[in-house]
Amino acid sequence: MRRMMILAAGVAALALLGCNRETPAGGDAAAPPPAGAAAPVAAPSPDDEIAQLKAVTPLDACATLTPDKLKAVYPDLTFTVHQTVAPQMSGYMWDSRCSYRAGVGTIEFAKDAPTHSVDIMIGTVVSEAKAQANLASRVDTARTTNGYQPQADLGANAYAVTDTGMARLYFVKGQSEIQINVSDLDTPNAEKIAKAVALAKSL
Repeated sequence: MRRMMILAAGVAALALLGCNRETPAGGDAAAPPPAGAAAPVAAPSPDDEIAQLKAVTPLDACATLTPDKLKAVYPDLTFTVHQTVAPQMSGYMWDSRCSYRAGVGTIEFAKDAPTHSVDIMIGTVVSEAKAQANLASRVDTARTTNGYQPQADLGANAYAVTDTGMARLYFVKGQSEIQINVSDLDTPNAEKIAKAVALAKSL
């Protein structure tokens, strides 16, 4: 009798366990997600600044600084294009470059080397405010550079720096940050800067 009671109690326990583990309708035994579980993360939206930049018409360096404009500043020289980079997106700006060369070297080991070079680099961004902010962010560092000279005629943050044989001019025109490099060994730095500024004003 005692044995039958123990057996009945065991059957009842198994029945209760089966109720607690009842398989959901449809035969799927997977547990439902817990209440309050996070929904799947949506794909990130496109970068707004990149989208705006794609709608911008960038400046082309060679079309901006032409041989005719170079001739007006260097009447005794004829510049030809040495290298060019058509506008292409690079990060958060359009990048374009153009390099000009003129003259023929007179030193024996550099008879074919040009005596003068002018390079222009243009970075077009989404707005004039951004271009000015980008230039302003570099002015403090530039002030510690040998040969730094502010160029207020070209804007509040415009400046030039010089080193051996080269003057570099930085300024903003519209939505574009522009750098002009003027190089030759014989011309004094002050004259090189003056020519770079004249080129900048002609753009």
